[in-house]
Amino acid sequence: MDILWSGALVVPIIALCATTGPRHRDSKGLMAWLALAALLHRYSGSSETALDQDLKACREPDPIGALLKNLRQVRSALVAEPSDFTGALADRSGLLALYVACMNRGILDFYTGAKVLLQNSVDRHHILARGQFPVNTRASADNVANIAFIVGDVNKSIGQSGPEVYLKRIEPRVLKSQCIPADQSLWAIDRADDFWEARRRLLADSFNEFLRHSLPQRRLGSG
Repeated sequence: MDILWSGALVVPIIALCATTGPRHRDSKGLMAWLALAALLHRYSGSSETALDQDLKACREPDPIGALLKNLRQVRSALVAEPSDFTGALADRSGLLALYVACMNRGILDFYTGAKVLLQNSVDRHHILARGQFPVNTRASADNVANIAFIVGDVNKSIGQSGPEVYLKRIEPRVLKSQCIPADQSLWAIDRADDFWEARRRLLADSFNEFLRHSLPQRRLGSG
């Protein structure tokens, strides 16, 4: 499943890999930069200018630090916010951030309990089923905070069961790995906005934990 915002995102990584040996390469830092760059839509505007800046940063003595400094032109605090997970399904950067947040929790498939990896068999699943919303609000279900990553066949297993039914059949550790709120009172269509708000907070917290673990020596805040 292609969830990269722009193919330009991998260009600085390729440039660094071509000039830096594995022993001296900060792979975790690179992955953290990639996640942040996608989250902040680094190349959505004047991509050539931004890419030129980042390729120049790759030639600095501290390339990761220089790349992160460039991102501060977009946001002074290099952290995810709950509002970053409000995008529609067309927002591939939001989907990448969603995957990173769940990956940090050890993302597990709803029914098999196996780890979910980005591959062709991975599907997007509406946690609160789109078809159970009133017609006039159905489009609201197509947002990043309403999506879980699963293997393709699981969607058929879940069918049209309501969240208050099928989520109770899933192990708590699996729900936690997908940043699903533990409060069962939120598992209902008429609590959709509250469910999504709670999940966005969990997603932002997990994404930021990933950043802290990947960039332990870096200042991520704005201060």
